[in-house]
Amino acid sequence: MLENGYVKLYRSLLKWEWYDDVNTKVVFLHLLLTVSIEDSRWHGTVIRRGSRVSSYPVLAKETGLSVKQVRTAIAHLEETGEVARTKHPKYTVFAINNYDAFQSGAGKTAGKGRAEGRVRAGKGQQYKKVKEDKEDKESFYSSSSSLSCTSAAAPEEKDIKAYAEEIGASCDVPTFYRTMQEQGWQSGGQPIRNWKAVFRAWEEKDKQRRKEEREKPNPVYGTFVQNLD
Repeated sequence: MLENGYVKLYRSLLKWEWYDDVNTKVVFLHLLLTVSIEDSRWHGTVIRRGSRVSSYPVLAKETGLSVKQVRTAIAHLEETGEVARTKHPKYTVFAINNYDAFQSGAGKTAGKGRAEGRVRAGKGQQYKKVKEDKEDKESFYSSSSSLSCTSAAAPEEKDIKAYAEEIGASCDVPTFYRTMQEQGWQSGGQPIRNWKAVFRAWEEKDKQRRKEEREKPNPVYGTFVQNLD
């Protein structure tokens, strides 16, 4: 396992959808810290930069989680595209997707990183401030990421209906699809990276709305008192 060098982490990670899921976050950060920083070969297999050979039991031992917790975390990361998994007969290759997009320029050793840091510091604090501000504004994934819902990658209504059936959602799929189409499959001006997560959030809101509707007291109409005198 790598123990030297460093990795980049953008502060926008705080807005990542799995950030509040402790196990998923731990597994992702552990993989980010332990994947290979350059292409290599192992047992006749090319292990690309940003990948590593491992297994669920090994990752469980390294992170202190159970095998079940690691398996669930990897499933989360595969679903939303942060990690890809290639299974071989006796081992599995785990790869960080878009590794170069947010790790480009990361040094191979801590010594090299400190040396580069001293050079940059010599150019003045203003340069450092501008650079940090720029990095803070960058998305955790580039806008050209395969996770972005461009017009070509956006799901069709039949895909959403199939997913709704899969998870047992009962919200109005046509309304969701029409709304997303009108918004250009964007949220806050940025392409939606994971339409399934957006759909699940839509279903939760709709479920809450239906619950509130059911709990409303039934109004009484046409109540009158007849004068019998």
